[in-house]
Amino acid sequence: VDYYFPGEMAGLIWEKTARCIDVQNAGVMAVNGIYTFSGNIDGVSAYQKIGVWKEQEVEFCLYRYDKLDETKWWFISIAPKGSQPGTHDDKDFYMAPASLEHGDIPPESTWARNEHGIEPPPTIICKSQLPPDSGEESGDN
Repeated sequence: VDYYFPGEMAGLIWEKTARCIDVQNAGVMAVNGIYTFSGNIDGVSAYQKIGVWKEQEVEFCLYRYDKLDETKWWFISIAPKGSQPGTHDDKDFYMAPASLEHGDIPPESTWARNEHGIEPPPTIICKSQLPPDSGEESGDN
């Protein structure tokens, strides 16, 4: 059986890509929830979730970014509307270094608070399929 993602080819990409990411236990409650595959940034899968932050509907992004010093980091951020994540205009909540062995998927537990984050940092669970109740979740923080 072949699995296809929007704009992607099947086969090996499916095996290396989490279909969704479950973000849990973050101090900023609005960050928590199910993020679904949204395309590629920095050559790996990126994920998004619609939520509410400061009484505004926003799109939270979970993506990897290659910094100028060539280190790779994962971020949970809000990018300005119409802008791709990874600029100085993002509102960054949490960040984690990309693993040397599995840098193409977000790490589970090495997250740290960033400028807009609140302790504790989240834990991440990568999932190969969407949960049965895959409706978007939102928080209040």
